[in-house]
Amino acid sequence: MSWKLHLAPDAVRCIEDQMRWYEEDEQRGGSDLADRWLGKLETALSKLNQHPERHGFAPENGRWQPHLELRQMRFVPWKSKPGWRLLYVLDEGRQHLTLLQVRHERRPWLVD
Repeated sequence: MSWKLHLAPDAVRCIEDQMRWYEEDEQRGGSDLADRWLGKLETALSKLNQHPERHGFAPENGRWQPHLELRQMRFVPWKSKPGWRLLYVLDEGRQHLTLLQVRHERRPWLVD
């Protein structure tokens, strides 16, 4: 059963920033690389949307926005690591998944 996926404004901004970064790096593939990354992200989101409850809590759970149960899915599109963390929350009653951020693993954890 598929959940209803919603992208929070921060998640959209994160995706757009990453796409822009890849597009500006012509030596590594530019727009083609950006398109491949986005395609892999869409595939990951589709898988997440099928079974979001399978993924565990993010390290920030209970410390950042304590009223939320913050979950994460690792997204590693390339063979070389690191990847990204897809940070999200669930509304199980409505079968609603909200993607809050797409955060590179080398970035610091979220804090208040």
